[in-house]
Amino acid sequence: MHNTLGIVGLGVLGSAITQYLLENGFHIDGYDISQTALTQLSQFSNFHPCTSVNDVFSKQQVIILCLPSAASLEAIISELPSSASPPADQQLLIELSTLPVDAKLAAAVTAMDKHIRMVDSPVSGNRIVALQGKLSAYLSGAEEDIQIAKPFLEAFCQKVTEVGEFGNGSKMKLIGNILNLVHNSVTAEVMVLGMKVGLQPELIHNAISGTFSSSAVFEGRGKLMVDNDYAIEGMNFSTPIKDSEFITKLAKDNYVPLPIYQVALQYYLAAMAQGYQDLDAAAICAVIEKNTNLKRE
Repeated sequence: MHNTLGIVGLGVLGSAITQYLLENGFHIDGYDISQTALTQLSQFSNFHPCTSVNDVFSKQQVIILCLPSAASLEAIISELPSSASPPADQQLLIELSTLPVDAKLAAAVTAMDKHIRMVDSPVSGNRIVALQGKLSAYLSGAEEDIQIAKPFLEAFCQKVTEVGEFGNGSKMKLIGNILNLVHNSVTAEVMVLGMKVGLQPELIHNAISGTFSSSAVFEGRGKLMVDNDYAIEGMNFSTPIKDSEFITKLAKDNYVPLPIYQVALQYYLAAMAQGYQDLDAAAICAVIEKNTNLKRE
């Protein structure tokens, strides 16, 4: 594996992945529609801002896509030129976005028609862990493509799990997001109930962390709830609200009820209504505090 990559999509997550790779010796050719994103990363001498998607593809063999929507993915794939290379040398797309499974499958068909290879590998985590190289990836696709993609993913992920045929990555990411959202909501419920009965938030967090009752969400986002400070570059409410549409459709299409998830999601809608949309999703705690008329000392 060469320490060189193309990256298309330099938003909240894509820019963090790019920064981590640049700080760890990679050369990156990157593109985003935001000139600000390109300018910010240009402080690194090993980052080359590209003028278009095609510009990235003219320079790199392996290209990461980190995009905000299914429409963005469709537009990028349709814009790509067909590859004239033999199969062994065809360019490989590593698609990191959390999108509907059918959108990923449609993109893969278009890419295949253009003789471009593609893996579906959504990542789990937020900007904070991305800057630390601690994301997790669910890697799916053809076996030969997985073996090419995996070392690149391991360069910025602490865990890369092979999950089978193309599309399985997105399925795995969506079901994992159910746990993320539910754990966050129930963590906030626990913190607020504890505070209402007179326990200090620091004590609640310290006592439960590391026990059988705990979770990574409790220990990470729970600390933000203890600090009562949600203005960090983590994951705001726009991402889980967006993902809720994909999760609900996946469950509906397969006749699987998700009552616990749907109830937990209501806190996220309340957070949006109460003006917390630009804060970290741990602000669910502030929502429940307001609902219960809890005022911290």
